[in-house]
Amino acid sequence: MGRIAGYFNTGSTGTDPAPIFREMEKRDSYDALIYTEDQILRFSSGSDIPDLPGDTSMITFFDASTAYAAIKSDISTFYNDIVTVCDVDLYEWKGLCDRYRSDASDIIIKDVEFLDIFLNETIRKTISQDSNVPETLAFLDSSLRKLRGVYAFSCKVNDRVYLARDLIGIKPLWYDVSRGLAFASEKKFLEKVGYSEVKELSPRQILCYDLGDNTITIHEREFLSGISDVGGPEYDVRDRLLVLLKDAVSVRVPDEDFGVMFSAGIDSTILASICKEIAEEKGVSVICYTVGLSGDVPSPDILCAKRISEDLGFDLKVHEIGLEEAENYLKVVVPLIEDASVPKTGVAMTMYAVCVAAKKDGINVLFAGAGADELFAGYDRYKKSDGINRDCLKDILEMHEVNTYRDDTVAAFTGISIRLPYLDERFVEYSLSVPEEFKMSDDMNKVILRRVGEVLGLPDIITKRRKKAAQYGSRFDKALAKLAKRAGFVSKTEYINSFSGE
Repeated sequence: MGRIAGYFNTGSTGTDPAPIFREMEKRDSYDALIYTEDQILRFSSGSDIPDLPGDTSMITFFDASTAYAAIKSDISTFYNDIVTVCDVDLYEWKGLCDRYRSDASDIIIKDVEFLDIFLNETIRKTISQDSNVPETLAFLDSSLRKLRGVYAFSCKVNDRVYLARDLIGIKPLWYDVSRGLAFASEKKFLEKVGYSEVKELSPRQILCYDLGDNTITIHEREFLSGISDVGGPEYDVRDRLLVLLKDAVSVRVPDEDFGVMFSAGIDSTILASICKEIAEEKGVSVICYTVGLSGDVPSPDILCAKRISEDLGFDLKVHEIGLEEAENYLKVVVPLIEDASVPKTGVAMTMYAVCVAAKKDGINVLFAGAGADELFAGYDRYKKSDGINRDCLKDILEMHEVNTYRDDTVAAFTGISIRLPYLDERFVEYSLSVPEEFKMSDDMNKVILRRVGEVLGLPDIITKRRKKAAQYGSRFDKALAKLAKRAGFVSKTEYINSFSGE
C-alpha cells in the first residue's frame, strides 16, 4: 500500500526529492524511511523536507500507525547490506516464514518484512554461487514465482539494483535511465523531480542496473505462453472455475473486516457471495459498497444493489454524491491518474467514491472485480473478434497499461489495499484456456461466469443482467456531462482537462 521511489548515480546535479514529499502530503498519514549512502533516516511526510546529501537515495512511504520502522531501523547501512524498498501485498507469506527467517529479524510482523527477508536470502544464494547477472536474474524470477500476491520493489545489493513487479502488473513501477537510474511507484513522482524519459517497467521484465558502469540488463519473464483450450464439458469447466475463484478469494480475505466494491453486476455479485461465505467462516465481516450520483433519477447500480443485497443477505452501504462533491472528487482524481480521458475518469471517480466511503468506516482492504471482463469477453467489442481467447490474452497482458495503474493509484491514495481475485495468476491461466464458445453466445457474454453464478444460487436478475460500465451504472458520466455544461465547456474532455494542473 505504501509508495516507493529512489535514484542512483544522478551526477553532480543530484535529485531533489521535495516534490515527491509534497505529493505524498496530499494523502493519508504516512511516514518515510530514507536510505542514503551511509545512514537511514525517518521523516514524517508532512514535516520539513530533509536535505539529502549525495546522488543516491531510496525512499519508502508507509502507514505511520504501524510498527514497520521498528525493525527497519535496525538493519545495516545502505552499502553494507541488501536493502529493499517495496510496495507489497502478499497473501500466503506466513506459510513461507520459517524457510526464509533470518537472524536479522526474530519476529516478522508484516508481508513487507517477509519480502525483505525473502529477497535477502534469495539474492545471497546467487552471490555465494558467484552467479553472473543473467543467472541471478533468472534465479530471482523463479524465486518470485513462489510468492502469491502483488508487489513492486527495488533491491540494492553491492553495486547492482534490481527492479521487479508482479507478473500481472497490479502494483505499478516506473523508471528512467536518462541520468543514472530513478524509479518510483507513480509516473508523476519522477516527472515532478525533473525526469522526462520515464517508462513503465513491464510486469514481464526484471531490470538490473549496474552502478559501476551505468548499464542495464533486462530479464524477460515468461508468462501465459502456450495456453491451449481445456477439454471437457461446460459443467466441468464451470466447477473448476468456481474452485479456483474460491481459492483466490480465500487467500485474500484478511483477518479483519473488509469491503467489496459492489455494482450488482455478475462479476461483483459472485465476488460478494464468495466473500460473504468465507468471511463468515473466518469470523470477520464484509460490507458491500455501492456508489452513485444523487438526484431525482436513482443510479441503476444502487437500485439493483439494494434489491440484490436484500435477497442475498449482503451488508450493503450506499454512498450517493451530489454534483458539488463530484467536482471535488475530480480535483483529486484527474491529477492522480494522469489520464484525462472520459472513460478512465468516470471509472476512477467510482473507485475513489467507494474507497472514501470504505475508509470512513475503518476498512483497509477492498475487493473489486477487475479482470473478469478481459478474461470472459465482457465487452461488446469481443462480438466482432475473430479470436476471442487471443484478444482476452492481449487484454490481460495490457491491463497494467489500461486499468490496474489507475485503480491501484486511486486506492493507494486513500490508504486502501485493493485485492483482485479475478486477476489471481492461477485463475487467469485457467480462464484463458476456457473454450471461447463457453464465453460468448449469440445473445450473451461471460456465459461461463454466469453459469458459476447459477451454481452459487444467484437470481436471474443478476445472471442475466447485461454489463453496464461503472461510470454509467453509477451515473458519474452523467455528472461529468452536467458539470461540463455548467462550467461552459463544449465537451467533457475539455472540462476534465481543466483539472490536469491541480
